[in-house]
Amino acid sequence: MQTAEDRDYKLADYLARASDRYTLTKYKIVMSWLPKTPNLRVLNAGCGSGEMNILLSQNSTWQVDALDVDVEAIRLSQNLKLEHDITNLNIYHSTIEEYTATEKYDIIVSNDVLEHIEDDRAAMQKLSDLLKPNGLICISVPALQWLFGYHDEMLGHYRRYHRQELIDKLSVNFNLDKCRFFAASLIPVALLYSRALRQAYPIGELQQQSLTTRVLESVLDFECKVSLPIGISLIALASQKNSDRRD
Repeated sequence: MQTAEDRDYKLADYLARASDRYTLTKYKIVMSWLPKTPNLRVLNAGCGSGEMNILLSQNSTWQVDALDVDVEAIRLSQNLKLEHDITNLNIYHSTIEEYTATEKYDIIVSNDVLEHIEDDRAAMQKLSDLLKPNGLICISVPALQWLFGYHDEMLGHYRRYHRQELIDKLSVNFNLDKCRFFAASLIPVALLYSRALRQAYPIGELQQQSLTTRVLESVLDFECKVSLPIGISLIALASQKNSDRRD
């Protein structure tokens, strides 16, 4: 069940991402899984405030397209594009379902998007349609339905995902390469703030330089390298069903 998103809460969430250690470490995992092959076409489906756009565009030989349904996300992404003087990035205001492309993509990235879409299976089918036969897709979603709480409600989420659920839904259109949890260390924070206190996460406090944040940064860096059997996020890499790609 979805509740109506809170626009002020969503904007605050966008603005926090540029210095949010959790988000940036998760994006680091995603980038480490992507190939370094030059001259690829890449789609960021649901680009939010644009931090992943910047990371993808750092490979100057890639052509990066990004889309989002939220006008505020588009504004923030365009500002980041101008700030970083990026020329290999196009940003479009569109839903995944309505988006059309002149050519298919080698890579599709979609971070924290599917939980906002009621019919996530249809969205995965559309992403498959946009991907080349040998293409890769990397998706991250919030994990564990028993963590569903205030944060999810304020952002208008329909669900959080269990690992097997994500695997089963991806497997309709894709061959799964990897699927891992991330940020087990933040489960107590999610339980306390989102479930028990029903408050926003203390992101501002965690962005300040303190012993707590330095410890958290070290723990997240460890979790970036070592996959634990639980976490607040799931990250998956998959390839098209009709792909001839082999590891």
